[in-house]
Amino acid sequence: MESLDDSNKSTKLTPGTEAAAVAGVFFCLGLWGMAPSVSFGDSGEFIAAAATLSVPHAPGYPLYCLLARAVGTMFPWATWAYRVNLLSVLCGAGAMGFFWAALRRARLHPAGALLGLVVLGLSPLRLHTSLQAEVFSLNDLFAAAAVWIFACYRGRVFQDRPMAALGLCLGLGGANHHTLAFMVPALLVSGWLHSREDPPSPARLARSAALLLAFTGLGLLTYAYLPLRARLSPPLDWGHPVDLQRFLHVLLRKDYGSFSLTVEGASAGGWSGLQAQAARYLSSVGSELGPAGLLLLLLGLFAAARRLPGRGEVGWHLPVLLILMTGPVFLMLGSPPLDPQTTGALQRFQLMSLLGLGWLAAVGGSWLASQGRSGLVAAALTLAAAPLPCVLRSASWHQRTDLAALDYGRNLLRTLPPRSLLFIDGGDDTFYTLAYLLYGERRRPDIEPHDRGGLVFPSPYGPDFRRLTAEGKTERRREVEAAAARGSGRPVFYSTLDENILPGFELPLWGLLRRVGGSGFAGDRRPADSPTGPVLWDSYVDRTEGSKAQAHYRYRALVPVYPVMRGLADAARGDYPRALLRLRLADALGPDVRWVRPSVSQAAQWIGFLASLRQDWEPAGQAFLLATQVQPEAADSWFNLGVTLDKRRRYGEAESAYLRGVALNPSSFQAYYNLGALYWGQGRWSESMDWFEKAHSLQPEETGAARFAERARRAARGEAAP
Repeated sequence: MESLDDSNKSTKLTPGTEAAAVAGVFFCLGLWGMAPSVSFGDSGEFIAAAATLSVPHAPGYPLYCLLARAVGTMFPWATWAYRVNLLSVLCGAGAMGFFWAALRRARLHPAGALLGLVVLGLSPLRLHTSLQAEVFSLNDLFAAAAVWIFACYRGRVFQDRPMAALGLCLGLGGANHHTLAFMVPALLVSGWLHSREDPPSPARLARSAALLLAFTGLGLLTYAYLPLRARLSPPLDWGHPVDLQRFLHVLLRKDYGSFSLTVEGASAGGWSGLQAQAARYLSSVGSELGPAGLLLLLLGLFAAARRLPGRGEVGWHLPVLLILMTGPVFLMLGSPPLDPQTTGALQRFQLMSLLGLGWLAAVGGSWLASQGRSGLVAAALTLAAAPLPCVLRSASWHQRTDLAALDYGRNLLRTLPPRSLLFIDGGDDTFYTLAYLLYGERRRPDIEPHDRGGLVFPSPYGPDFRRLTAEGKTERRREVEAAAARGSGRPVFYSTLDENILPGFELPLWGLLRRVGGSGFAGDRRPADSPTGPVLWDSYVDRTEGSKAQAHYRYRALVPVYPVMRGLADAARGDYPRALLRLRLADALGPDVRWVRPSVSQAAQWIGFLASLRQDWEPAGQAFLLATQVQPEAADSWFNLGVTLDKRRRYGEAESAYLRGVALNPSSFQAYYNLGALYWGQGRWSESMDWFEKAHSLQPEETGAARFAERARRAARGEAAP
């Protein structure tokens, strides 16, 4: 019997072996769904920073750059994009290993721990973030490690060893992402509540605080990477943090406002603002957990609060405080805007709170499994339903076929002739995807890129550019770019939707870009088939996926560029129906994207103007109708639509369009004048007189309106024909 017991012990998996097995499973899942190359967002910048040991955007992410470089060096096959994506897969798998080990250390029922692991590990948001080059998967790893340390030393957190371990974990994690600081209150308060039976003395607390700060500081020394690398002027050198002032500027994220989550400002404050942020968080949680996960979460809260069997030895303090601090409190302090762009960018910041949610789901599953055979059956059924969000929303996380960002970057390079200068007018995906291709894959060393913000690529605008006022920056840009267009002898291109971005120069379309007319081309030579035609567009590769555009704001924020730019090219050739069809496609792809509808409206109005010059009133009317549909608040579009309807003798519709425009802009002389002319043509003299008089009141110097008003008055009285 003794030898049999020994045999059973020898075959039992140790906690470390279990955690390694869990990590291995998630690593295999990650390899299956991992992005094959650069993806949207900051991915390209981080890959380029790893490949060149550069300084990415604030706060610089030194630990991520160093680890990504190390992984890329250890696995020297494939592209840098593939290798840095692999780091995220490793971090995500490691985070799940630590999470499983923490659940087992807390003595939760194995079935409950498995349920919590499935709820957290198969969350579409967590999977998506761990399958591409991003800092959040590494942040998730340190957060899970901190929870594991707490579970190992529950009730003894304030002793030397756990304090040192937590400090080093938080310090190294803080050298990757600042949001890890939101875990600190949850860990310390939970540690205090767990030690109530044997509370630490003041001397012990002082020693613990000193150890925590000392080892946190030790981990934060990783930030020395920033000034050391900046002194060597790497290809990406955000903020050039070579001295204390610039270092603090980058470290404290001054360009973003330090405590602001985005550069877009903040949402409304007060009670309504807090409610809106809480609703935003709850909506995100519901979509990530699904019905089974939410049920387990509620059961976990109930079991932990009532101290029911199966709740484990950590209780409710840590998971609940972790959820509150890294979820609602985080959002309420930052108070980010509630627009779709900000909401899409913020999803990744909620990964840490998913740890607490997954823990409570494990508590709920553990209590369920402890209820005998019926409980085990219920747990098994819940386990079968738990992966549903992952299965039903596979397009939102599986990235094995996602090559849209890579195609976009390559298409941009394909557009540029040799030795081109490229000025980029906004758009992270343009900046960062090109940064990866230029510095990670070392493509097109003849290209000289510049971002007009003077942050990403080497700035041609001078060392004082970032300190100038907005007006000063605009003037400096025009001076530098005009000089380059006149005297560089190189082709000059813009990545922009604004054809008037450089006053005094024509910017004709050139595929996805605009070129400064004649710059760097002897005799302004063009290819046999102009780039506004099919020759360049037919060379582009565009492997976009509609399902991913629906799932991710950043994805659908870029893909409409193709139909907008090609629609403009069609319009330049006079193919107005095809141009309008492409613009409608762009609106369908990104209806909630900030730039899409203003750009579609502007392009549609331009098409309407071109068609009107040719007195081609049908396509002109269709163009102005599209402009009113995508931007119904734009009065000029309604006025122009009224003109085209009037020309086609659709007087009732023209009247409605004019009146809609007048309601939006009551001070428009032309609208009143046009209404007067519309009623004049129908012989409605009294109404014509009223609108001409209103037009004259707006511009008394315009005698034509007064003259027509008087003639309409006479006709209304029957005195004379007009």
